Amino acid sequence: MEEIYKKDFRRKIVRGLRIFLIISILSVTIILIFTTSKKTGAALRNFSPLYLGLSLLATILRYFFDISRLMWIVRGLGKRISFLTGFDFTFGANFLGAVTPFQVGGIPLQLYLLKKNAIDYGEGTAVIFTRGLLSAFVFPLIIPLLYNYRSYLAGPIISGLVKYLTIFMGGIIIFLLLTLYKTQWVSKIFKGRFVQGVQEFKNTYRIKFRHHFSAMVVAYILTICSLVFYFIQAPLVLKGLGVNVSFLEASMLQVILSYVLNFVPTPGGSGLAEAGAAGIFSKICPHAILGIYVILWRFFSFYFSVIVGGFVIIQLLTPIRKRENIQNPENGQN
Repeated sequence: MEEIYKKDFRRKIVRGLRIFLIISILSVTIILIFTTSKKTGAALRNFSPLYLGLSLLATILRYFFDISRLMWIVRGLGKRISFLTGFDFTFGANFLGAVTPFQVGGIPLQLYLLKKNAIDYGEGTAVIFTRGLLSAFVFPLIIPLLYNYRSYLAGPIISGLVKYLTIFMGGIIIFLLLTLYKTQWVSKIFKGRFVQGVQEFKNTYRIKFRHHFSAMVVAYILTICSLVFYFIQAPLVLKGLGVNVSFLEASMLQVILSYVLNFVPTPGGSGLAEAGAAGIFSKICPHAILGIYVILWRFFSFYFSVIVGGFVIIQLLTPIRKRENIQNPENGQN
């Protein structure tokens, strides 16, 4: 039965991966066709390997802090997980998120990995819920920057997105607070697994997280660090292509696009992510290298984690006995 489930799981992954690759490759190809010209070569003469190296370093630090915050959230339960488990949790989920709508495919894997570390499904749900909650609560810190730095708000599209995000994220935060402190109100509207999950989180919070509040503070600080390294990828890539841009302006544009992509239904946000990057960054990136910028930005911000996550999933789906035979071929002869 388990083998049948794994085969079905593999088929779903392959199907989702094909959709993701087709949409991504098609999107990038179209952008390159409409942006690449004879001026592209000349525009790349100011190419800077140093800044692209810093982009890769920022990506690595982003995930280092992301995994570290997960470890501290688990400490809030009074338990521990290894960095390797956090690595599989983060990158494996990113890969599965890339091949499923709304990027939700990684949640079952995350619950499974936590369960293997003696964290039951109720506690695991609380860990995942808290992880998202901490990221959501970083947004209020960014709002003053979004509205005080107004040079990018001149266009109706970007200014509309900023207002949309402010209202939408504010609504989400209020809703999350209501579900935690006024669960009886929410239970009158929603039924079933959602309310049950909220109740499990509340119980876990009251019993475990409240007694390890310092761990939550550390996790929140690490969340900020992770997001900072994520948001500075746009200016680093642009400077790597020789584009002299305002660091803050490029970072704020990435903030806007990144939060919007959380609600895109396509696998991994493919298609809309590339098109959105081309549209939003066209005001600060020269047209001749816009397509190349989109590819590099998307690689550092997303494709990198999908590639690493693919190897994680292969490792997790390969039976232990088969892995031992691959590492020690003589075992297969005994």
